[in-house]
Amino acid sequence: MENLVERRVEKEIIKWIDSKEILAIRGPRQSGKTTLLYKIMNFLKERGKERIHFISFEDDMEKEKFEKNPKEYIEYYIGEDREKHFFLLDEVQYIKNAGKLLKLIYDSIENIKMIITGSSTLDINEVGSYLVGRILFFELYPFSFEEFLIAKRTKHYDYYIKNRFRLDSAKEVDTLFLDKLNLLLKEYITYGGYPKIVLEKNIEKKKFLLKNLFLTYVEKDIVKIYGIKYKQKILDLVRNLASINSSIINYDELCSLTGLYNKELKEILSILENTYIIRLIKPFHRNLTSELRKNPRVYFIDTGLRNFITERFDFSEEEFGKLLENYVLNNFGEEKVNYWRTKSKAEVDFILKEKIPIEVKLNPKFTKALRSFISVYNPEIAIIINLYSSSKTKVEETKIFNVPAALI
Repeated sequence: MENLVERRVEKEIIKWIDSKEILAIRGPRQSGKTTLLYKIMNFLKERGKERIHFISFEDDMEKEKFEKNPKEYIEYYIGEDREKHFFLLDEVQYIKNAGKLLKLIYDSIENIKMIITGSSTLDINEVGSYLVGRILFFELYPFSFEEFLIAKRTKHYDYYIKNRFRLDSAKEVDTLFLDKLNLLLKEYITYGGYPKIVLEKNIEKKKFLLKNLFLTYVEKDIVKIYGIKYKQKILDLVRNLASINSSIINYDELCSLTGLYNKELKEILSILENTYIIRLIKPFHRNLTSELRKNPRVYFIDTGLRNFITERFDFSEEEFGKLLENYVLNNFGEEKVNYWRTKSKAEVDFILKEKIPIEVKLNPKFTKALRSFISVYNPEIAIIINLYSSSKTKVEETKIFNVPAALI
């Protein structure tokens, strides 16, 4: 079933399938990178001409052979054949000096195309540092809500596509079946978008899969990077971050709670970002005297994983509001996003592309803080994302849209 879900990034990758550059697909563990690589293999097979080699470096024997002599390894597969060969290399983060070895292959062997995957931007960025001008990166995250609807094979997908709110043609949206979409949205926010978890129907099995995902991450990524002695401190940090989800980070408080030094804390936060657990967003500021410009706010790449970490899947209204805010941020993908907060504590949840203020509320509410931002910056549009209603008003020269979260 996962194979049937077209991922947002697929078409972009296919556009570059015949270019010389290495294509690198990076993203969290179990977000579907291997499945996507198989789909690319099937696409190439359907064209009928290419020689295709799928190699997983989770296989220790393949990894050791490649590391020992990468050029000879690739040439073994090519043989005397001068036709173009595609090498689909899964989990390259397991290869020592992967960037250096891939550069050697790229520069010395003609008529091959490499498509690689990796679970950590730390490792893939190291690869990229050797391959400047030779590599293109693509991010693959857990299912978006749109992909979730496809995977669930719900009849409400067509309604979602027809009525979703689009920034480039902003207008009121239809809310006739919003109650149905909101039930699906609650499930998505509660258990997240990791493909295996979305496709699992049994609730207890969903929770077990989330547990397994988190433990695998801790053992394979955290212990690999920091060693066993930091394991408990990092677990304590992740649990504390989950408890303050959608809030501004207080470095001193987190140091006190975890026993980490300030420098260690900031370094580990960066690693948690680079291994796709959290996302930090910085404050938007142009007035250095009145606006905050330092501490970031923390969100989770997947709300289901965050909920497993807190060991809670039932929420108060306030907590669900924060999870809704996290969901909205994840919808922005790679777009530039900040938050806005003044020293007098006026705060707007998100500033998209440095010009569009966005508030997230369970019930639509035009806040004093949003009015304040509009007065200072005169944006063309502002958005209040909520659960229930769609409408359009105007304040000064700014168009205000109330938009249902399930239709963004």
